[in-house]
Amino acid sequence: MEVSVIGSSQATVCTSELVHGEQRFCVPRRRSSVSFFHPGTRWSNSGLRFTLNAIQAEPFRSDNLSIRGCASRSKSLDDVRLFVGLPFDAVSECNTINHAKAISAGLKALKLLGVEGVEMPVWWGIAEKEAMGKYKWEGYLTLAEMVQDAGLKLHVSLCFHANEELKIPLPEWVSRIGESDPGIFFADRSGHHFRECLSLAVDDLPVLDGKTPVQVYQNFARASSLHSRVSWVHNHTTCRGNGKSVMGICGPHDAPSYDQMPNSNSFFKDHGGSWESPYGNFFLSWYSSQLLSHGNRLLSLASDEFGGSTVTTYGEVPLIHSLFKTRSHPCELTAGFYNTDNRDGYEAVAEMFARNSCKMILPGMNLSDEHQPQESLSSPELLLAQIRTACRK
Repeated sequence: MEVSVIGSSQATVCTSELVHGEQRFCVPRRRSSVSFFHPGTRWSNSGLRFTLNAIQAEPFRSDNLSIRGCASRSKSLDDVRLFVGLPFDAVSECNTINHAKAISAGLKALKLLGVEGVEMPVWWGIAEKEAMGKYKWEGYLTLAEMVQDAGLKLHVSLCFHANEELKIPLPEWVSRIGESDPGIFFADRSGHHFRECLSLAVDDLPVLDGKTPVQVYQNFARASSLHSRVSWVHNHTTCRGNGKSVMGICGPHDAPSYDQMPNSNSFFKDHGGSWESPYGNFFLSWYSSQLLSHGNRLLSLASDEFGGSTVTTYGEVPLIHSLFKTRSHPCELTAGFYNTDNRDGYEAVAEMFARNSCKMILPGMNLSDEHQPQESLSSPELLLAQIRTACRK
């Protein structure tokens, strides 16, 4: 199992500091707040801003990772290539380039600074906006050519969710279907629908004009590879995983709701919490299986579409390290990773990646345990070590 790492510009390139910075997706962090019923996280407006990432020049095998120590720091620096994230809204809803002159100047500056390449998000709601199968790549191809002309390499992220803050919607035809059939979206226990991505529960149901969402995602991925005139080397499919809750309209009756502390109800309590009860195990096993099934479908289709080409396919696994030092690991459970102090939730994830011949990206190099707020009970280093062990197996 191979693993690549990315991180922010403030990172020290050292394996002991590989953690989840979430910098590429600008996800605001609510300290220690968890809920199975949260309708989704809102992204902050990225503006005209480049985000610096790092990725290993040659993705290294997980058994070569050392969670402690940096004996060969200079060698690590030589091995690392830097990739910079383009603004999320670099391509407008009208398929034109936002701030083209500024981006062009920025690309030239990045090349002079020795940056290896950039990451470009490709939004489903922009490229397949009007009708199923009616793809418009003009803006993205123009941007890709700008990157190529600047002498930079390109990573592409395929984004199958909306972004309310940036006013990037789902495709218009999908939203119209959702108006008459809101069941295609996630819903919380009060019946409120989260309309920024499709529910994982409909992955294999023909709810999109006779096609399943997975079929539509696969056609989109196929079309993107056929229409690209440059090397698109990074496939990052998102509904995303994004750690969205997948429980329909109900869940454990004693789990906290929006923005409540995990110990405000009895479900996540370290001792005597119902997460350890037979029902808790039943629910969490089902809950995590939904995320794994969805991830397997997307990695499988990505492998099918890009496996025989020069394109390298990656999937990103978030490092949800808040409250890792508790027994129940409530943040991970809420995100769909059934990982507790007595259960390894990442072996199945690593097996999924290996089964589909996809490489894993672990985001973040800018935090370490010593820099975490004490009240967060966080341990990015321990979590990374656990994922490393799962990948080695």
